[in-house]
Amino acid sequence: MNRFVYSIVAVVTGLLLYRYRYQVINSIFRIRLLQKGLVRFAMNIPFVRNAIVSQVFR
Repeated sequence: MNRFVYSIVAVVTGLLLYRYRYQVINSIFRIRLLQKGLVRFAMNIPFVRNAIVSQVFR
């Protein structure tokens, strides 16, 4: 029974996050520390870094 309730809660949470994904992302990026951390993490990925740098210096 516990697994069933957990599964239902997980599905509903997933649907809500999908529906309000842009509001969730914007609220995360409003927090300066999280914003810096996510940017640093993304810039450590070579594909992302190359794509951003090529767009900036175009």
